[in-house]
Amino acid sequence: MSIYHKPAPTAPEVAYQWLRQEISTLPWDQEIFLSEGSIAEASGVSRTPVREALLRLEASGLIKRVAHKGAFVPALTGRDIDDMVEVRRVIGDWAVRKVAQGAVPAAELHEILDRQEAAVQDPVAFIECDIQFHQRIVSAAGNPILAGVYEAQRFKQLRMGLKAVLDSEGRSRRVVEEHRAIVQALLSGDPDQAAAASRAHLESTLSALNVPHVPGLPS
Repeated sequence: MSIYHKPAPTAPEVAYQWLRQEISTLPWDQEIFLSEGSIAEASGVSRTPVREALLRLEASGLIKRVAHKGAFVPALTGRDIDDMVEVRRVIGDWAVRKVAQGAVPAAELHEILDRQEAAVQDPVAFIECDIQFHQRIVSAAGNPILAGVYEAQRFKQLRMGLKAVLDSEGRSRRVVEEHRAIVQALLSGDPDQAAAASRAHLESTLSALNVPHVPGLPS
């Protein structure tokens, strides 16, 4: 009987994954410069695959590459956060309304929330669960194009969420409670109730962040 072994990641993929983790866990209002040498040393690969990884991340808009030096990871601006929140507001509202009227993946959502509750002392793992929770609702709504748009905000969501739980005492526990309220609202079958629970959660997150609002965008 043959046993399938997953191939080892390539050197560029190792560098990419290391960089992505570093960027994702940087709070939204902080910036950092990573030299090619320091990235190569930390990720255990040579500079050539590091450069390939930097090109991928630059194409995603996550870094600003400095030729022959490394990568600048800028702080997110209030406008960045407003744009991301607008995406979350529009797609999140649509998703919970649709899921509330269809099949709610309750068992999966509760499983994610149990893992999230167990991770309240680990901010990075906690926010990863947070993102999984919302992505599962969006995917359950059944539009892969909108799900892709939502997924594209993942890194920004992680940076924003990390800042929120680090800065606001007791925020992690409140997030779990707000998430469970969203599940209950979905199970009620009432799309308005589900949308209200989703909006309350998003506004609570913004309040914890205290992000300066950009004029001209929805409050």
